[in-house]
Amino acid sequence: MQTISIHGASGSIGLNAIDIIQRNPHRFQVEVLIGGSDVDKLAAIAKGVNAKHVAIADSTKYQALKEHLPGAHIYAGPAGILEAASINVDICLAAITGAAGLLPTYTALSYCKRLALANKESIVAAGEQVMAKAQACGTQILPVDSEHSALFQIFDEYQRSALRNVTITASGGPFRTWSKDQFATINKSMALKHPNWSMGPKVTIDCATLMNKGLEYIEAVLLFKLAPDQVKVIVHPQSIIHALSSYEDGTTLAHLGMPDMRTPISYALSWPQRIKTPVAPLDLASIATLSFEAPDYDRFPCLQMAEAAMKDSQAARIIMNAANEVAVKKFLAEEIHFTEIPVLIQKFLDNVPLCPINSIEDVIALDHDCRVS
Repeated sequence: MQTISIHGASGSIGLNAIDIIQRNPHRFQVEVLIGGSDVDKLAAIAKGVNAKHVAIADSTKYQALKEHLPGAHIYAGPAGILEAASINVDICLAAITGAAGLLPTYTALSYCKRLALANKESIVAAGEQVMAKAQACGTQILPVDSEHSALFQIFDEYQRSALRNVTITASGGPFRTWSKDQFATINKSMALKHPNWSMGPKVTIDCATLMNKGLEYIEAVLLFKLAPDQVKVIVHPQSIIHALSSYEDGTTLAHLGMPDMRTPISYALSWPQRIKTPVAPLDLASIATLSFEAPDYDRFPCLQMAEAAMKDSQAARIIMNAANEVAVKKFLAEEIHFTEIPVLIQKFLDNVPLCPINSIEDVIALDHDCRVS
């Protein structure tokens, strides 16, 4: 029996993890849940898994959550989340969306044996600090993003010297076949309709702009300690192949699977074993065709921005990540148009300060400054 903490329990990753856990009650026990502001939803999840510790981001909801869960330890607000993240467990699933998950993820590294990482922004903004702390604490990081989980499974560390490159795939999002002129007609509801995956709104918009693949490109470079030029991105509309690794003898290994997040989540929780999931088996005959195309940087400049930020500096990565979160929030609030997202991000990137990032405090400070500027 392994004890688990779930950061972002009421989000898409959290709910899929709950599904896996409830199907395997003999293997997993949820000790800690951290959620956003929906008291009823968080309380229902906590009751379903009998969580002992429950934290809610909205400090004004403390009493309401306490009344829903009289037998649990309740925490609220930023300080409460960090307190809940400091409870010892075997596995922490870090799935809070955006930079909001950075400090809870960083904190949890001291209190878990394995970090199942779904909060890609933690690595994008603070990969150096997160990886160093994980090593110092002896905490294993297993990626949950489908592409990085795939790379973890096919990446042969013993053949690193023979590696040419790795490739992560992108579906291309809902506007893959649209002309640049058609982008003027894009609205919020269109952008929230991903063709293959079911995800939260922020990640879904990132997929529509290809920024999500840019963040994953950075995550792959840092997690697997690769040179920026060793990580490639290719558009694969069917989302069946998730990653490939290519070697100097001409061999390319590929990881295939249905586009269902329960597969990589279950792998991160159960590794080195595999457990049964309700994910449909892969039927290549019915899929029939797998197609590929190069990403279009002209229509989707966010991917190129991410690649450039990775080659620039950690400060550039922090600023790009913060600017993207600001832009997506404005788009979801219908304050800017879809085509203005990369424009706003580039404005931030045009003013990257020459500041060294030496600590997690430096990361948080620069991220904060970007959001209030």
